Amino acid sequence: MQLVIAEKPSVARDLARVLGMRGAGKHAIDGGGRVITWCIGHLVELEEPAAYDPAWKAWRLDTLPMLPAAFKLRPVSGTRDQLRAVGDLLRDRRFDEVVNACDAGREGELIFRYVYELARSRLPIKRLWISSLTDQAIRAGFARLRPGVELDPLADAARSRSEADWLVGMNATRAVTVSSRAAAPRPRVARPPAPRPSRTERFAAVFDRPRANADAGDPRAAGAGDPAVPAA
Repeated sequence: MQLVIAEKPSVARDLARVLGMRGAGKHAIDGGGRVITWCIGHLVELEEPAAYDPAWKAWRLDTLPMLPAAFKLRPVSGTRDQLRAVGDLLRDRRFDEVVNACDAGREGELIFRYVYELARSRLPIKRLWISSLTDQAIRAGFARLRPGVELDPLADAARSRSEADWLVGMNATRAVTVSSRAAAPRPRVARPPAPRPSRTERFAAVFDRPRANADAGDPRAAGAGDPAVPAA
């Protein structure tokens, strides 16, 4: 019995129609000695830094660079139900082989290989390699399935690109972010404005100024320079 894994539900339906499979299911289509299931884009991704070392959880320069000895995989949070269904099928002993029917390219190869690895499947792999979803192309592709081992170099390249993206993205993002925070100027503490004197206080200051000057012996004070008034 053959298990087929497509990259998207719409592709799975096209394959089922051309292969004469009638029926529908929430996670798979069953019929005619085959089961076709699907990914929803990426069902599996590389783990976050803290999964390798608890010290990598904090964003600090002294923990960089982060270089995992071996990368780990984890389910994508929003598609766990579909991943569980695909994983159960990959471990199902009814099947003799699994056909990787994801898109013909590096990304499609990576999507399938990550799911296959996380499920710990041991099914022999065949590869559907077509660039068109016409009925004729689908029939011809299934008539000449390629051994999965032929695509191992492509899978290695896809995995290397994914891990390189993780290394550059995680380390560079943290380095730039932490350095920018350290170099940013500290915000100034705003001082409250001085209270403005009231109108009464301003008038008092004006009228009290001559008296203060007279007390200080200033000849410009009011009355200080006036001629003496002769006695009567």
